[in-house]
This record gives sequence, C-alpha cells and structure tokens, in this order.
Amino acid sequence: MLGRPTVFALGLAAGIAVQSSYSCVRARAGEALEMAGREAPIDVPGAVSAPRPAPRVEALPSAAEGDAPKAGAPTVTPAPVATGLADLDALRARRLELPVQGIPRGTLRDTFAEGRTGHVHEAIDILAARGTPVVAVEDGVVEKLFTSKQGGLTVYQFDPSRTWCYYYAHLDRYAPGLAEKQTVRRGQVIGYVGTSGNAPPQTPHLHFTIFKLDGDKRWWHGAPINPFPLWTAR
Repeated sequence: MLGRPTVFALGLAAGIAVQSSYSCVRARAGEALEMAGREAPIDVPGAVSAPRPAPRVEALPSAAEGDAPKAGAPTVTPAPVATGLADLDALRARRLELPVQGIPRGTLRDTFAEGRTGHVHEAIDILAARGTPVVAVEDGVVEKLFTSKQGGLTVYQFDPSRTWCYYYAHLDRYAPGLAEKQTVRRGQVIGYVGTSGNAPPQTPHLHFTIFKLDGDKRWWHGAPINPFPLWTAR
C-alpha cells in the first residue's frame, strides 16, 4: 500500500503532465493562428492563374462564409466595430457598381443581419443564374484569390486608397487571367456566379460584403459593412 508521500508525489507528477499537455495544445493553437495570419487562406475558395494559396483564417468574414477557416485552424472573429453614417456616406460617394451583371436593384434583399449556423451573415446574397458575370464594384487591386470550405472560390479586392476590401464569394470560376496584385477597373468581369464552398448546390448566388480595413491592411480582417443601402438609397 502506498504511503501518503508517494501518493502526493504521483498526484503532483500527474498534474504537471496535464498542465504540460494543456500548454502544448495552446502553443499549437497559437502557431496555427500565426500561420493563418501570415498567408491566411478562408472562404476557402478552381483553377486560377495565381498560385494556390496556403490555409488561412478569415475574418468574417468576414470576411469574410467568407469571406475562412481551414479544418483544424482557429477562427479569428474581429471585435464588433460600429460603422457610422460617415462610412456609408463615403462609400455612397464612390457610386459602386452592382457586382452581378443584369440584376435589377429592386430585386436585392438585405440579408446582412440574418442568422447563419453559428454566426451572423454579415453579407448580402445576390441570386443569379450560374455563370452570370461578377464584376469589380470599382477600380482597385486584387489583393487575394482564395479558396475556402465556407466561401469556395473568393476574391478580395482593395480599393485604391486601401481603406475598403470588397469580398466576392461562392464563385463558379475566376475570369481568365485574373491574378493577385492585378489592377482591375470598375465593371471589369472578375468571375462568375456559382455555388462553391457551402452554398446550396441549387441556389447559385454571389455572397458579397465590404470590410473597412484596419491599420495593418490585412485582407482577411476588418469591420464588416452592410452594402445593401448603397444600392437601394439612390
């Protein structure tokens, strides 16, 4: 029969082993998060002319659907940031194009605040036939082409001032020749409506949102802004 000193020693050793295992798990999670931040891949997004990106974590989205997590990697959710009328006014002044060709503004629905599994949508869904052209809402740069489990084929476009990120998800395919760091013009076709990622197979649509970038200008991180009022208030 073990004496008290022996039992105490065994208990202490077990406790150290558990603490060590817990610390190891936390360290691995931290490494995964750091790697996601370096070359974050999400909306996990075919064939593109740019190199296939490495796994990443997305803010959603963004965003993000979009807009990000790869299996096993932690999801980074940005702290809520209040978006005031000044941001909406600034975006209205840019007179952004509707990102899906041929869709009347009157058919848009505000799905930004709708619930999704485990999160708020924070984007609008623009329904259209599969293969309908998706266009850049304004001039800018293709900051990232990404494929994710949630968003499928995605495009992250920065505006020229690098204040805003326009996020296009669930694409069927990219426009031929589209590449990262490529300059695009307002109305230029950048992809085609599809159901990649976690979109319902029989409901092709574009998942679109806008992020206000933070000071680090990280393509997967920012404050989501509802784009719906930009096309319904004018």
